[in-house]
Amino acid sequence: MNLSMGQIGSTPPASTNNANAVGTIGLPIWLWIANRAENTIGPITRSAGGGGLTVTATGTLDRVEWTLTSANGTTVGAISCEGANAPGTPYDGRNSAEPSPTCGFGADLNSSPGTLTLTGRAYWAVEWQSSGGQVGEIPFTAQPATTQIRIGELQALLRN
Repeated sequence: MNLSMGQIGSTPPASTNNANAVGTIGLPIWLWIANRAENTIGPITRSAGGGGLTVTATGTLDRVEWTLTSANGTTVGAISCEGANAPGTPYDGRNSAEPSPTCGFGADLNSSPGTLTLTGRAYWAVEWQSSGGQVGEIPFTAQPATTQIRIGELQALLRN
């Protein structure tokens, strides 16, 4: 099944992918899984058989736990996005002051400039059943994905 956390999507975008990407203090941070596929957001079903027995397993993304850490290692925020909200909602260019409808950090956690580490960890539930009538569930935790985001201060000068 190759269950995975997937690639991190965020606003601001990861500075590891774009050195010029900088978010603004006081705006919410949207979070989502960027490479949406059956092995990153589910559900995914696979079957295997042998010796007259077939086992079918279905993996469902249960939740994604996100942490935001400052450069000195202090956790700035942590959030768990569960069920249908687990994959998050990709940012669509709407008003950047609007929080994500499904998964993200509020503007209150985005209060100082600097580089932050964003880590996502996916938790899966794999339900299986055999042609012999046995059933079960296997919890699975994918390797975490980590990226850096930069936050800057926006200043404006108003003139009459």
